[in-house]
Amino acid sequence: MIWILALILAHIFYAIASILDKYILAKPIPNPMNYSFWVGFLGIFILILIPIGFLIPEQGFVMPNKSEIFWSLIAGVAQIGAFLCFYKALDKGEVSRIVPFVGAMTSVFVLILSSLILKEFLIAQQVIAFALLVLGSFVIGFKRKHLSENGILGLAIGGALFFALFWVITKYLFLGTNFISGLVWVRTGVALIALTLLFSKKNRKLIFSKTEKVKSKTTAFFMLGRILTVLGGLFLYFAVFWGSSISLTNAFNGLQYVFVLIIALSLFKKIPSLKEQFSKEVLFQKIIATLLICLGLGLLVI
Repeated sequence: MIWILALILAHIFYAIASILDKYILAKPIPNPMNYSFWVGFLGIFILILIPIGFLIPEQGFVMPNKSEIFWSLIAGVAQIGAFLCFYKALDKGEVSRIVPFVGAMTSVFVLILSSLILKEFLIAQQVIAFALLVLGSFVIGFKRKHLSENGILGLAIGGALFFALFWVITKYLFLGTNFISGLVWVRTGVALIALTLLFSKKNRKLIFSKTEKVKSKTTAFFMLGRILTVLGGLFLYFAVFWGSSISLTNAFNGLQYVFVLIIALSLFKKIPSLKEQFSKEVLFQKIIATLLICLGLGLLVI
């Protein structure tokens, strides 16, 4: 069950990064294209693991074959597509609703794709736990009026489908190699696809024109967010590698939303740009969702 501990740590880091992302997008960096490029491209620094891998028994870096290169690039397309949809949706709405809704839909899509591609199926207790985790995520993030505004629903569903494809491909690659090799292949694929965004003159303008105008405080928050994302990503990839089911691993996204809720609740008065709402009705909805998520987690660890 060490993969569960890894997931808990991953989602703590991701929750803090999500709040920082929302703060940055609400203030100095108005176009998600800029953010999607840098978040994807900075994954290239994962190459530092190659020499480290040779120092760990059975984890030495292995060069990918043609099939693995192909699927790594497809994974890159999926994640960059997910980033573009997700950050556009995040730019338009509440972080504590967008993040859990996308995560819940991602879990559903992962369950479908993993059964079709990986032939992965859950036992009865796992199905119940999965249902509770996803239901909790839907409850904490659902607000029909909010999601239907400004095309948020379409962006959220599109992002979820791309994220699901990315994680299923990642698990597929991990099944055929060791942890460090699979991680390097996938993250390099994402970085290479991120570079293709620069082919468009319009994209280049969006990506680079804002850089000089970003305040030092924003840069610090951006770098902190990326550090937290890297740490969360390492723990999450570790969990995907060691976990028996990609569907269950992904369903743990619900835990991240609990952490997002706690952080947003403590900061929403101090940072109005988070656009969070905490009326009695909304807070009750999110507490019920949190209980469903905790119950689902409990079923997995007993």
